[in-house]
Amino acid sequence: MNRLLLMLANRANLRLLEETLAVRYTATPFDESRYRGSLRSCDLVIVDGVMLERYMDAISQAKQDALPTFLPVLLVTSRQGAGLATRNLWRSIDGVMLTPIQRVDLQAWVEVMLRTRQLSLELYQRNQELETFVHAVTHELRAPLRAMTGFAEAVMEDAGLPTDSEPFRYLQRIAEAAQEMKRVLDSLLTFTRLGREVEIQPVWLKPLIDICLRELEQEITRTMAQIEYSLQCEVVESDALLLKTVMNNLISNALKFRFKERPVYVHISAYPRGEFCRIEVQDNGISIPPEDTERVFAPFTRLHGVEEYPGVGLGLSIVKKAVTSMNGRCGAVSRLNEGSTFWIELPLTEDNGDESAIDR
Repeated sequence: MNRLLLMLANRANLRLLEETLAVRYTATPFDESRYRGSLRSCDLVIVDGVMLERYMDAISQAKQDALPTFLPVLLVTSRQGAGLATRNLWRSIDGVMLTPIQRVDLQAWVEVMLRTRQLSLELYQRNQELETFVHAVTHELRAPLRAMTGFAEAVMEDAGLPTDSEPFRYLQRIAEAAQEMKRVLDSLLTFTRLGREVEIQPVWLKPLIDICLRELEQEITRTMAQIEYSLQCEVVESDALLLKTVMNNLISNALKFRFKERPVYVHISAYPRGEFCRIEVQDNGISIPPEDTERVFAPFTRLHGVEEYPGVGLGLSIVKKAVTSMNGRCGAVSRLNEGSTFWIELPLTEDNGDESAIDR
């Protein structure tokens, strides 16, 4: 039976809700004397204006703790108190029911809220099952892939085949294909796990980008790339590890998809755009056809052959999933034969942040 938490200071409304809802649900009045800083587990919170003002932080925290599932909150208020709902709607409230309470309206609101809650629980369960399936499949495939690689390399070493012979090249291709399949499995696991636990906090951009450049130093040196950045935004609201994953992917893509005959140049910029910080990674590499600038963010999308540009086609999908998990957005623009600019937008913060956040 669904569990409802009734947080109403108005005794008459509380009694009406208890009488109406107790027939079909477990409706428990909120006991302030037993409150210890967190709300009890439930499927729906029904609150009035007085209690909303008093326990706003607790309600917001309960909704945050329920993620990635949805914990609905229904506000019961008078028309005069509707302004309260407007001020707090973005933080905690999912629906507003005006007084005087009509039993039919109450039943309809509760059913809609609980149905939405149930759908979120079912979606979460299916995602968990999918992740378990992917993990099991990748685990089972790793053993034969290791065997393929090991036996192919053993034959190449022990058989004394000339390196320019056809059998040697076949064995080499087997080993390379097995390694490529392993990279696909690793990327698939990363994609399914991404965003499962997100910790939004102020993150300093410059130290984070410096870490990314240090991690990509070998590739930067190999391509003799010139990388510059200009940051008008210092701090953004994001998850430090997810943002680092995003920047690593965008910068490494700029290094990978380059013209072989052109010196590599990458410019990273960050500047305010309304309530967001827009971070751009601009390169002078190969361009993307205009009709493909959205499609490249789909999983396993490749615009070029693996022989020319290696990869599994999940890098930009990981970027999109990570940015979406951080309440942001992303996109790309491209100029024929001049290069591409990949951008993300994340909420700005007025907090100076804590540089230790990049090292979580």
